[in-house]
Amino acid sequence: MAYADTSDGCIDFMIPKDAQQAVKESFEFCKTSLFNTTEDGSKEWDHGVFSCFNNIPLTLAVICCPCWGSCIRYRNMEYMTGKSCETAFVNGMVTGAVCLGPCYYGVVRGQFRKKYGLKGSPCQDWLCGCCLGPCVLCSETNQLMVSQGIKVPFLNLNGGSSGKVTPA
Repeated sequence: MAYADTSDGCIDFMIPKDAQQAVKESFEFCKTSLFNTTEDGSKEWDHGVFSCFNNIPLTLAVICCPCWGSCIRYRNMEYMTGKSCETAFVNGMVTGAVCLGPCYYGVVRGQFRKKYGLKGSPCQDWLCGCCLGPCVLCSETNQLMVSQGIKVPFLNLNGGSSGKVTPA
């Protein structure tokens, strides 16, 4: 595949198309939805933002090992967006590099809430991305465990690496 010898070709070479789209969506979110406080969704979260201690092993992993927390974050984004973990990582890094990381997170969390009909607003999604990273990571991971039946090694809601997931 050859790249055009233009500024667009240079951008395409350095930044994947998915990441370029993530930046566009984040910027659009910033312009149109950032201060939208209108709640949508009808279902309450099974694990709210401040229910970190419903899953002590997960909370400790997120707080004590940021690298593991980052891996969990991008794996969650894979489930939330349907794109690969690697794509979620690149999109997160590129949007963060241009100061749109919380807006990108607002886009992804909004998609996640819509998928499951969960209550919230774009403004809340953005605030969660800005200010409550570890708490929100625990909340989303627990929600994904309940909603999709996924398992996170050693960090399941029942505290084990095997067995079925049960809400706390």
